[in-house]
This record gives sequence, C-alpha cells and structure tokens, in this order.
Amino acid sequence: MSTHRLVAIGIDSPSVCHFEEWLASGRLPNISKIAAAGTKSQYSHVKKFRNERCWTIFQSGSDSESAGATFVPESYSYYHPSLQRDPSPMFYELGEDFRVCAFDMPARLSARVNGVQVSGWGSEFNASLQLSDPPDLLAKLIERHGVDPKAHGAMKVFDVVSSEEEHSYRNPNLYDVDSLRHFACQLEIAVQRRTEICLDLLNRESWDLFLTVFVEGHTANHMFWNAGRPHPFRGAFRVGEDPMMRTIQAIDDGIGKIARSLSDQCTLVVYTIDDTGENLMDLPSMALLPELLYRWNFPDRRALRDAGTSSPVPRLRDDYSDHWKLEVWRQTTDHGRSALRSPQQLEAEGEALNWNPAIWYQGLWPQMSAFALPSVADGHIRINLAGREANGLVDPADFETTLQEVEDMLSELIDPRDGTRVVERCIRVREDPYASCEIPPDLIVCWRRSRPFDTVDSSTLGRVGPLPFFRTGGHKQHGETVTNVLFARGPGLPAGV
Repeated sequence: MSTHRLVAIGIDSPSVCHFEEWLASGRLPNISKIAAAGTKSQYSHVKKFRNERCWTIFQSGSDSESAGATFVPESYSYYHPSLQRDPSPMFYELGEDFRVCAFDMPARLSARVNGVQVSGWGSEFNASLQLSDPPDLLAKLIERHGVDPKAHGAMKVFDVVSSEEEHSYRNPNLYDVDSLRHFACQLEIAVQRRTEICLDLLNRESWDLFLTVFVEGHTANHMFWNAGRPHPFRGAFRVGEDPMMRTIQAIDDGIGKIARSLSDQCTLVVYTIDDTGENLMDLPSMALLPELLYRWNFPDRRALRDAGTSSPVPRLRDDYSDHWKLEVWRQTTDHGRSALRSPQQLEAEGEALNWNPAIWYQGLWPQMSAFALPSVADGHIRINLAGREANGLVDPADFETTLQEVEDMLSELIDPRDGTRVVERCIRVREDPYASCEIPPDLIVCWRRSRPFDTVDSSTLGRVGPLPFFRTGGHKQHGETVTNVLFARGPGLPAGV
C-alpha cells in the first residue's frame, strides 16, 4: 500500500440539499463513514455570471472578474473560453518539492506540477480536449480502463481562439425515457472507470497530493432532476426510480473503494463543488429571450411561431422525439428558417454552442439594438452600442434609456399557464457602457424562482412557446450564495466535529 499525504476527491454539482438528506438517511454509507471519522465543514462563494466560474475560484483560491464568456465587439463573436486554457494560477502548482497527481481536473496542464496530470478524460463541459502529462498517459489509461461512455457519438467542434479540435458530448432527449435510462447506465459505468483509473494512479507511487473529481453528479442533476422531484414535466420514470440518486450512490461506492485503499496516515478530503436544483434558466435564457428580443427589434417579424396571446395554451407535450435543438428548430417560421443559422449548419461548422438557440441569431446581432447572448445561466442581454460594437446602433447617450425600455418589456412578460410574471429582477452590469469590457452582458435577467415555464406572453410581442424543456436540473442564479460541504479525516483531525 502506497502512503499518500493528502487525497482530495470532488463531487461536481450535486444538489447539496438532497446530498445531505441521502447522507442522513444512510443512502451514502461510505461518505457517511468518512464524515463520522473526521471533520465536516462548509465553504461558499457568490454565484456570478456563468456556472463554471466556481472551478476558477476553487482552483485559483480567489474570485475572478471574468464572466466565463467572451464577446468580441469588433466581430460579434461570442464563446466560452476553456478552463483547459485558463492561465490563472492553480493551488496545486507546488513545484519540485511535492509529487502531485491531478486526474481529470477541468484545468490546463502546468509545468509547475511535479507529477502527472490528466484533463479531459470525462469532462462535463460543453467542449473539451484530451490532455495529459506525460503525453502518452491518457491514451494508456484509456487502453487499460476504457473511455468515458459519453464520448461515444460526441460532436466535433473547434475552439474559437486556437481553432483546435475539441469534442462535445450530446445530452439525451429529455422526453425519451429509454435513452435517459441508457444514459444513466453510462454515467454509472463512467463512475466505475473513473474509480479504477484513480486506484491505478494511486498505486503507482506515494503522492503528496492526489486530486480528482467525479463530474457525473453534475450531469445526473441536469438530466434526472424530474425523477421524483417537482417539475412541470415529470417524465415517464417509474415511482421510486431515481437515477440522480443512483449516480451519487455509484460515486459513494467509488469513493469508498478509494478510501479503503488508503493508509491511516493519509488525510482524505471529500468535497462538493457548486450546488444545483430545479432548472429555472435553460429554456427562457437560451430560447425564449432571444426570440423576444428579435421581435422587440423587429415587431413585424417572427423567427419562432406565434399562436397569439388570445389562444388557449396547449397542454404540455411528452412526445418530443428528437434532440432539443432540433425540436426547437422545428418551431421556426418560414422567415425564421431563412433568417437564422440552423443548428445543423452550425454543428457542421464546428460551432461549440450549436445547440443553444441564442447563437442561431448571431448573424442578426449587428442589425439589432439589443440582443440575447448564448448564456447557460441567467438571461444575458447586450446593447449594440455605437462606438463600442462594430455596427453599433444605440447612441451612448441612449444607453440607459434603451436598457430601461428592455426592462419594461421584460417586466410585463406573463406565463400564460398560471398568469404570473416570469422575470424576478434585472441587474444592470455597468453604468458606464465602456467600463468592464471583459464582461459581455449589459443586463442580467433573473427569472422567477417558483416554477419553470415553457411559454411567455407579451402584450406587444405576442406568444413565444410552448417549447420543450432541455434539462430539468440547473444552477443558482447570479448573486445567490452557493454553499458546499467538505468532509476530512486523517491524522490530527477530530472525529465528529
């Protein structure tokens, strides 16, 4: 048995509320045992902009002013910079005096890490590279233990800055329960293979620091939240069927195997990173908001169908048979199909965000006074400002007035299924339109927290939707506190504290 000094294992984006409930009820016996033998703590950060920023905070030890996305006003280009290329310092760059193994952290490779590094074996990110140091290590691990099953059928995409080829896995259709069950099995296999790789690497030598993360809890939250939890679309899961919990239990089993392989002299830390819950943002931020702003700019145009606010709202459908992006594309009008760039076209071009409807409008942004950015969190709106954007239409003197007009439009949006307003608040990012240029949105739209919605009515812009839901689990809103838990056992750590 190798003697390691510190082993730290992350669980990416579980629902902390449910995680602690499962701990208390004995459903996660291995983590419970670690908790009972050591110390429990909490740590937190304030959610800003994009969900993945939590990794920058975790790995660098400090917050960043970055929004986790980049907008280029000269070209209207928009992309999510990869953490695998982020130059921010990482806490485990410990130099020659410490042997470090970092397996599948969402990070770049660093020459200041004395040991081995693997990134991209089974990323949860939208697009990722496969990297390792030594360069042949990842290929050898895959040959011995297998690939992440999500890699099968992944899309080939290209990084906007470097043009490097990356891969982006496909989420299953939320309305196809057989595909979801198959995906759940794939996640469990991924957990098993990840565990085997960790045990392999731990066996190779004694590490001063061994660092890894199970990302499968993140993916499970997105796709399986509606199994036994409140959501307008309950799905076809059987009573008592809970693949989200099952994925966390598989992670618990993997952590147990790793824990049992360690000596009593090793300090073991198990931590969660980011907190998740019901998804309140995907559909409105990615699909409803871009179309609303298109109509606000061009009141006589409709890129998505408009049944009118006087017609009854159709019942929630459960028969969507294709990928979400294709089902949303089927809701386009003849005009929309000619004005927008299709997801098929964007996928063929290697656009990493081809599945996000907001990017379909990108070619129209220079013609719009305000447009929705392809956020994967709250709604993000950019003003097309003269002197800032290449084809700016809004005079700087009208910046605040235009923001107010957009806010007024948003404030009166109604969910026609229950008659309630759908926007909780809007946050203005900057007073000076030329300040904080590294932050893409000028306005952040925080949606209501009471219930997800698939349709919005506007007294002036008509009805957008109903549209299918994309993922039923999601993240915290901008400005909310994200609290996580940490368990540590080892020499000198008191038990049960």
